[in-house]
Amino acid sequence: MNTRVIAVADNKGGVGKTTTAGVLADGLARMCRKHRHGANVLVVDLDPQGNQADFFGVRQDVLAEKLCVGNVLMELGDLQRLQHNIISVDRPNEGLSRPNLYLLPASRNLEDVTQDLVVMTTMRTARRSGFSLDTVLADALGPLLGRFDFIVMDCPPKLDTLKRAVYNFADEVIVPVKADHVSLVGARQHTDDLYALQREDSRRFKARVTLVVPTMMPSRQVLASQVVEQMQTFYGRDLVSEPVPESVYVKEAPAAGGQTLFEYAPSSAPSRAYASIVERVFNG
Repeated sequence: MNTRVIAVADNKGGVGKTTTAGVLADGLARMCRKHRHGANVLVVDLDPQGNQADFFGVRQDVLAEKLCVGNVLMELGDLQRLQHNIISVDRPNEGLSRPNLYLLPASRNLEDVTQDLVVMTTMRTARRSGFSLDTVLADALGPLLGRFDFIVMDCPPKLDTLKRAVYNFADEVIVPVKADHVSLVGARQHTDDLYALQREDSRRFKARVTLVVPTMMPSRQVLASQVVEQMQTFYGRDLVSEPVPESVYVKEAPAAGGQTLFEYAPSSAPSRAYASIVERVFNG
């Protein structure tokens, strides 16, 4: 089994990265249950806010066990620690069956860890130990390759320390872009940053933008439609998905006991749009 590692990333905040990453992972897990018996999906939260735990309704479990991806980054090669920090988001007793969906959560501790990694890089480079911040995610999460069909990484607006590591480990990048001009500028900056890394070393930074998702699309607004057309011009029409409509359901779902959009409002317009996106990603 070849694991597909997908980063959901954009330089701009508030464009729907957490929602897109969570809904995508949930949708892929559903597709795997239907078409690939025994296939699993993992969400890796790289945002210190740790909102994926809220998205799937497992915040209390994460806090109780002090789970965080930062614990893994500080102990590279410790498979037992890696397994300990991964939590199932299956909640069958609450009617939320997700038997093949897992989360490697984040917490505020990740902020301290990334600062420590920078210091470690300087110290270890001086000793020529071979430690590289560029490959820290691949080194930490590499043992999971082959154990999951999909690994979906939810990236914060400012990757900073982990930017190079994300684009080293990821195969694909999905870019959510709110349907307004400022968000499109942020998306272009993100793409320019990625292209700069690829020009630096195309083998080390292998991630490619495979999908751009217009999010929070208001109905009957000419300017938003023009922004989507600009996305299609910049990225190419084939790379831009159908827009995800603006809807209260997107915000209500996590607040309703940590339900995903597909669980809370499966027939809603945003659910239908995301279902189309999930099918597109699944079929690759």
